[in-house]
Amino acid sequence: MRSTRARQIPNLSLEFVGQFQNSPAGVTPATHVHYGYLSYIRGVSVFRASPQNETSALFTFFADATTLRVISNGPLRVITRVGKLTIYRDPSANGNFAKPDTFRDGTPVLVAEFRQQVVNNTVTNSFTTFHQSTITSTRPFIAGRGKVQLGRVGQTFRIAFSGEGNMPGPPSGYFGGYAVSG
Repeated sequence: MRSTRARQIPNLSLEFVGQFQNSPAGVTPATHVHYGYLSYIRGVSVFRASPQNETSALFTFFADATTLRVISNGPLRVITRVGKLTIYRDPSANGNFAKPDTFRDGTPVLVAEFRQQVVNNTVTNSFTTFHQSTITSTRPFIAGRGKVQLGRVGQTFRIAFSGEGNMPGPPSGYFGGYAVSG
């Protein structure tokens, strides 16, 4: 009898391509969503075909967050948020940045809570982010000839993004980045 046990990927290494949308000024509490696709997962094929972009990505993500505070420091705005990130397995590979909900119409394979710090340069409109993330749910999925599971519940990983704002949008901006365990 063939085993259906999932191969766990304990040391996460992910690459992100995405966009984000901030709530309009004056909305309380201020909210933020970011969404897109994974362009790399160590040990897993992530594209259905060429071109390798949102229209062929097999793994997408969507994150919701609430802004806790904004600190001004000269031309910098230091923004702290907390939220939830979900990574989806989406064999339909139908991502479309004009329709953000297409990045959350797959099957959730990893859910994590995060704390995010954004450092936004108001002169250049560029930004960097750092996220401390903790996995709250992970589900095995079919990949290649077997099942794979990303991380384990309670495991932490770190995410860093770099990007450019696009105010007033939509979207509010564009980014790329990566995540690693630890």
